[in-house]
Amino acid sequence: MQKKDTKLKRVLGFKTTYGAAMGLVVSGTAMFSVTQVAGQSGFYVWLSALIGLIPILCAAAAFSELSAMLPGGGMISDYTDPALGRFWGTLAVLGTYVLLAAADGSTQMAMSGLSLQDVTGIPAIITSLVFLVICLLFNIFDVGLYGKVAAILPLAMMAAYFILALLGIFGVGESMGLAHEFGNAALPKTGWAGVFGAVGSSIWWYIGFENCCPMAEETKAPYKTIPRALFAALFSIFIIDIIFSIASLKYTDINVLLTSGISHIDGARAMMGKTGAVIMSAITILASFTTANSQLAALPRMFYGLARQEQLPKVFGYVHPKFRIPVFGTIACFVLMFVCTIYICFEGGTADIMTMFINIVCVAWLGCYILAMIDVLVLRKKYPDFPRLFKVPCAPIVFTVGILFSLYAIYTMRNEIPYTLIWLAIVVVFIILWNKIKGRKLNECSNLEDAVIMIRERTEYLPEWDEAVAEWLEKRNR
Repeated sequence: MQKKDTKLKRVLGFKTTYGAAMGLVVSGTAMFSVTQVAGQSGFYVWLSALIGLIPILCAAAAFSELSAMLPGGGMISDYTDPALGRFWGTLAVLGTYVLLAAADGSTQMAMSGLSLQDVTGIPAIITSLVFLVICLLFNIFDVGLYGKVAAILPLAMMAAYFILALLGIFGVGESMGLAHEFGNAALPKTGWAGVFGAVGSSIWWYIGFENCCPMAEETKAPYKTIPRALFAALFSIFIIDIIFSIASLKYTDINVLLTSGISHIDGARAMMGKTGAVIMSAITILASFTTANSQLAALPRMFYGLARQEQLPKVFGYVHPKFRIPVFGTIACFVLMFVCTIYICFEGGTADIMTMFINIVCVAWLGCYILAMIDVLVLRKKYPDFPRLFKVPCAPIVFTVGILFSLYAIYTMRNEIPYTLIWLAIVVVFIILWNKIKGRKLNECSNLEDAVIMIRERTEYLPEWDEAVAEWLEKRNR
C-alpha cells in the first residue's frame, strides 16, 4: 500500500521535457502535413510555417506562465477552472481531446494502413483496423515490452526523419542517381493566396507542443525548464520540417504533394528512391501506431478524471478490477476511432479527406490555445499578487497578437469550421444539461488556493515556488 506521505519526485530535466514537446513532430499526420503545406505554398513554405509559428509561440508563452503558476497537472482545464470556470474548463477538454482521438487517432491509423499498402499492396482498411485492435489490446493488457520500446521509438524516429531530410536537402540521392530535380516554380499556381492560405494547415506541425506541461509536477525547476523546452522544441520542429518540405519540393511534382494521401512518402521516394520510401513508410507506420496508441491511453484517463469530479457520468470512472484500466472510457474511445478510420478508408484516404480531419482538430485546438492566453490575462487580474516565477513580458500585446494570428489561421481553414462548431455545440449542450441535472452552477470558478494546496501535498518540495506560495497563502488567510 502506498504511504500517505509518498510524493511524486521532481526528477525530470530539460532533455525529457524537450522530448515530450517534440513528440508529435514525427506523427504520421504531422509529416503528411509538412508536404501538404509545401504543396500549397511552394518554396515559400517557410513563410507559411513562420506565420503559423507566431500564434503558437504566443500560446507557448501562455503555457509557460500557467505551468509556472501551477506546476502540477498541466491540462488546460487545470488553468481554466480557476480563471473562467467549470464550463470553459470542461469545454476545453471535451472540445479538443475527444476530437483529437476521434479525428487524428483515426487519421493516424489510416495513414499507417496506406503506408503499408504502398509497400505491400495489402488494402489499407484491413491493416488500419488491425493496427487499431492491436492498440486496444496493448491498452487492455498493458504489454510491458511495448512500454519499454515506446520510450525509445520517438527519438529513433525523429533522428531517422531528420537524417532523411538532410539527405534530401544536400542532394545525396541525386549524386547516387536515385533522384532528379523536378523544377517546381517558387510559387504555387495559386500564387501568394496559396502561401497565406496554407498558414492554418501549418499549425498542425506544432499542435501538441504543450505535452510536457502535465509533467510539470515531476520536473525540476519547471518555471525554467518548461519554457526553455517549449521554445527550443518549436524552433527545432520549424527547422526540421522546413528542411524536409524544401527537399520534397526540390524532387517531387508539386501536384503529387497536393493530392497524395501519403505525400511525405512520395517526397521521400523522390529524394532517395525506393530506399527513401521504405524508410519513410516504416517511420510513418511506427509513428502513427505510437501516436494513436497514446491517444487511446490518454483520453479514457481524462474521462476518468472528469468522472471522478462528477463532470461526466460515473461509468467513465469505473476501473476494471483485473486489467486496472478505465474500461468504458477505453471502449468509447476505441469505437470513435474505429468508425472514423472506416470512413477515411472508404473515402479512399485522399489528401482532401486527411486534411479535412486534421483541420477540424486544428480549429478546435487553436480555440484551446486562445483560451490559454485568456487564462493568463484573467488570472493576472483575479490574482495579481500570486507569485509568478515565469512571467510573459508585455502580456496584453503578446496575447493580442497571438489571438489575432490564431483567428487568421482559423479563417484559412474556414471550410472545416462548421464541422468543429457542430461538435462544440454538442459538447456545450451536454455540459449545460449535465450541470443542470447535478444542480450545480454552470460557470462556478474553482479556488486557486485549493489547486495550490493540492500540488504542494502531492509533489516534492520545490524551494522557490513553495516558499513564495506559502507566503501568498498566509497573506490570503489573514
